[in-house]
Amino acid sequence: MSVRNPRRLRYPLALVGLVVGIFALQGVLEIVVQRTVQSGFPAWLPTFGSIGQTVLTYTLLGSAYTYLFVPVAAFWLGIRYAGGE
Repeated sequence: MSVRNPRRLRYPLALVGLVVGIFALQGVLEIVVQRTVQSGFPAWLPTFGSIGQTVLTYTLLGSAYTYLFVPVAAFWLGIRYAGGE
């Protein structure tokens, strides 16, 4: 892999960004849930019904990112950038 060709670096950097996004999202969700148990949701964070429904909604959104968006984006990036160039 040549460092002189930035197009070749986009694919691995994008994949690293997607995977780092998974860990960052899981960390943020864990912090929000822990703080929610202690003192309730922050005022700036949208809520959906009860605390349990809100936590479930955010957990489902995190799972959708991890198990739907990341594989689809990785496949698209693979077709787009790792093709026979």
